Amino acid sequence: MSQPSTDLAVRRRSRWGLVSVLVVLLGVVGLAVWHARHPMPLPTETRTVSANTPVDEPVYVGVANGVEGRTLNLSGVKVHTTSNTAVSVTPLLCRDGRLEATTDPTAFCADLVNPEGQTFGSTDSIVLQVVSPEPAIAVVDPVRLGFRESLQWGTFPTGAGAVVRVLSR
Repeated sequence: MSQPSTDLAVRRRSRWGLVSVLVVLLGVVGLAVWHARHPMPLPTETRTVSANTPVDEPVYVGVANGVEGRTLNLSGVKVHTTSNTAVSVTPLLCRDGRLEATTDPTAFCADLVNPEGQTFGSTDSIVLQVVSPEPAIAVVDPVRLGFRESLQWGTFPTGAGAVVRVLSR
């Protein structure tokens, strides 16, 4: 009777090689995701923009300017307002312009558009349209921009806060 050959025996490979490749691969993927979720923060300001407007007349308040050398693809603008009565606050993108506070933004902006889905360049600014049907005081925190920049994305506060007084006629 002949002995079975050991040349065809299956050799067990060490699983440590496979485990170490998976660990390195997961580390690289984790680093890429971390990098994508951590773009450079946007600048904030300590100043507060002040504006006054009569009841039922919108006032436009510039709260954030574009950043030199950066173009952001906006996914949205979050606004937090505290007021003593109902106040409507609408974020707008001012194309090729900047303003402090005015009732006529067309003198300062080439175009005013909904910021969602738009690009936000260095010559643009974020403007808030504030209007109320009754006298009010509205305190607006710096806006938070949701954006994508190259392969990175995030949501960061930017610009200045505002205080708007809606006066009776």
